[in-house]
Amino acid sequence: MYIDRLANRQTVKGERGFTMIQVLITVTLVAVVSTFGVMAIGSARASFRLSGSSRELAGYLEKARSNAIRRNDATSVTILNATSYSVTMDSDGDGAVETRTITLQDGVTFDNGSIGTSAVFDWRGRVPNQLGIILRNDRGASSSINLSGAGDVTLDNEIFQDGQIGDITLNTDAPAGVASPTPYGSPGATPYPTPTPTPGSSPEATPTPQSTPSSTPTPFPTATPTPFPTATPTPYPTATPTPTPTPAATPIPCSLTAPSSLTFPKNASPKTFSISVANGNASVITAGKSGKVSGVTPVTTTVTGAGTVLYTVTYGSGNGSGTITLTSVCGNKTIPVAIN
Repeated sequence: MYIDRLANRQTVKGERGFTMIQVLITVTLVAVVSTFGVMAIGSARASFRLSGSSRELAGYLEKARSNAIRRNDATSVTILNATSYSVTMDSDGDGAVETRTITLQDGVTFDNGSIGTSAVFDWRGRVPNQLGIILRNDRGASSSINLSGAGDVTLDNEIFQDGQIGDITLNTDAPAGVASPTPYGSPGATPYPTPTPTPGSSPEATPTPQSTPSSTPTPFPTATPTPFPTATPTPYPTATPTPTPTPAATPIPCSLTAPSSLTFPKNASPKTFSISVANGNASVITAGKSGKVSGVTPVTTTVTGAGTVLYTVTYGSGNGSGTITLTSVCGNKTIPVAIN
C-alpha cells in the first residue's frame, strides 16, 4: 500500500506543467514583440504612401511642363485642398485641354502653407516664381517638392535654388583690333619660250569676208491712252472725342505669411519649412539666423506676384534653440526654433 502511494506521488510530480508566472512572462514577451512589429509595419506603410504621393505629384509636374512645351501653350497644377490637387493639360493627346483632380493616398496631406499654390507653365516650360510644396503623413514625416523658375522639379534634399545660379561676367578687356597674319610672297611664274612659226612653201589663200545686210524693222505707232479726271473726295470733319480721365489704381500691399514657431528633432538636420507671399512686386526677402541654427537657404529670394518660398534649415546636434528672421518690404518675421 505504501509502495503504491509513493509511486503515484512520483508520477504526479513528474507530470507537472508551466507555472502561472512563466505563462504570464511568455505572453507578455510575445505581446511586446508583436506590438513593435505592428508599429514598424504601420510606419513603413505610411512612409511608402508619403513617398508614392510625392513622386506621383512630381511626375504630374514634369508631364505638365513637357505638355506646355510640346503644345506651345500654358498648363497648370493647382493644390485644391489638404488631400487633392488638379492638373490642367492635354492628357490624351487629342488637342483639347482637360482638368483632372488627383487625390493623395490615405494618411497623406498637404502642408497648410502649400494649399492654394498653383504652378502655371508657359510655352517655354517656365513658371513665374520658384515654388515649394510640402506633404506630410499621419506619422509626422514630411516630404518636400521644389519647382525652380526654370521648371526643374526636385525632391527633398535634392533642391536646387534659383539664387545659387551665379551672375555672368562679361569680358570687357577684349582687344580693339584683330591681328592680321604675316603675308607671304607669291612665287613668280617661270617663263617658257614662245615657239616661232616657220613659214611653209605653199601659203593658203585668205578668203575675203562678205558683208551680210541687216534688215531694218518697220516701226509701228504706239497708242496714247486718253487720261480720265480723278475724282477728288469731299472731306468730312472728324469728331474729336473728349478724353475721360482714368482713375489711378490703388496698389495692393504685399504680405508675408510664415509659421509662428518651428520645432525640429535633434540630430536630424537639415529640415525644411515654407512661407507664402501675396502681391509681391519684385520683393526681396532676406533670411537670417541665430542660436542653434547654423544655416538658412536661400539667404535672399525675389518674389513677384503670389508664391511659396521653401527654406532649408541646418542646425547642430543635441538640444537647443534659436531664431530665424525674415526681412522684406512685405513685413518682417521672427520665428523661434526649438530643437529637442
